Amino acid sequence: MGWKGFITEGSLEEESLLELVSILERKKGRLKIEVDENNKEKFITEAIKKIKLKFFIPLVKEGVIYILFKDRMFKFSKGYPELETARKYGETMGIPAEKMYFELLFENPFE
Repeated sequence: MGWKGFITEGSLEEESLLELVSILERKKGRLKIEVDENNKEKFITEAIKKIKLKFFIPLVKEGVIYILFKDRMFKFSKGYPELETARKYGETMGIPAEKMYFELLFENPFE
């Protein structure tokens, strides 16, 4: 099982990042993705360079979540109280707090 998450269409400065993922579904402007364990580090490194401001990419697997922003990555375990740190950072990037529902992504990484 790989890392699951989503990429919002139009959120990438350059789409070569999609070569590192399996696209499971395209729905309502969102790509549901899976990243193989072997590609995870490269994906993270490239994603934080290629994602536009005002967007984030989550990756979730077995109670661990990565939240990827432009030039910044956060990693948390399920139940970690400081998800708020990532949310506050996202707000400085222009993302509304209500769009950063990180806790829910542990249960459904595609939504």
